[in-house]
Amino acid sequence: MEQLPQNEPTPKRDSNNEYPITGKDVVTVVVTTLLILLAGFLVIGALGTMELVTPDGDVDMDTIDQWASGNLDTLPMSLKVAAMFTQMLLIIPAWVFIRRKRLSSVVFLRLRPVPVQLIFYSVLIGLGVAVLGDEISRLINFVLPLPEEMAYGIQRMMQIDTVLDFLTMGLTVMLIAPIVEEMLFRGFFQRYFEARRGVTSGVMMASALFAVYHFNIYWLIPILLMATVMGAMAWRAESVLPTIIVHMTNNGLGLLAANVYPEEEPGWFVMGDHVHPLIMLVAAAFLVWGLRSYFRLSEQKNLGGHGPGGPVGKNLDSAV
Repeated sequence: MEQLPQNEPTPKRDSNNEYPITGKDVVTVVVTTLLILLAGFLVIGALGTMELVTPDGDVDMDTIDQWASGNLDTLPMSLKVAAMFTQMLLIIPAWVFIRRKRLSSVVFLRLRPVPVQLIFYSVLIGLGVAVLGDEISRLINFVLPLPEEMAYGIQRMMQIDTVLDFLTMGLTVMLIAPIVEEMLFRGFFQRYFEARRGVTSGVMMASALFAVYHFNIYWLIPILLMATVMGAMAWRAESVLPTIIVHMTNNGLGLLAANVYPEEEPGWFVMGDHVHPLIMLVAAAFLVWGLRSYFRLSEQKNLGGHGPGGPVGKNLDSAV
């Protein structure tokens, strides 16, 4: 655990729950993070525009038509690298803010270690959330169909054809995004909302912010489901390490499906346009049993929060 240097003044606490982070601080981090995201989009757009201009200065209409139709086979590697670095930089505002206030990143990003058993339960929970979320997406698709061009574009972005693809989009989806997003949303933001609004509201507000960040109305409900489950897990264990595992499991299954079954879904997984009922039953069992075991073990180990009326996690002042 990080300790403040000796003989240094103690960081000021606000009067609400003795929490050292204010609403103004959170807004500053949100705005700065959004600016980084916007800058990343602008860089990606600029690189894409450069790719569309021929050496003679003419616009490559064939490439424009391919990209507009969702054919991202010709997407330049520079765009994927830019997307990877943009994702990595999103945690910088929160981390810099914590360091400048001389707070513990272990505490305020929820990086505490957890028992190995919780990691095992987190894998089961991740499998359950991924499968159930898939079926929810299929049901929503009947009401709000995902455009075919968008679906194809997402699939192509997830496909790994070269080593460079793996080192950019593969690692971004599987490793960088889960770690960065969990520290930011389940760590920094949710911990503040819990202190100010209570556990239930804190989890829901952080989950809503997480869903908005993904800018995808078609996946809104599955994202909220996963975010709410992960929010409860982070609060219960006062750590984002288990939620990183859930996030990695969910993203990893999507990456695996896009590369192993790019053209047609396996018959053992689907029945018609839906996930096979037996697969759904197993996924639900994994989710329910995994959560019950996770919460029970967290209680036995005296980890994290102890009820909506109790303290937010434990040792709020452990940065001192």
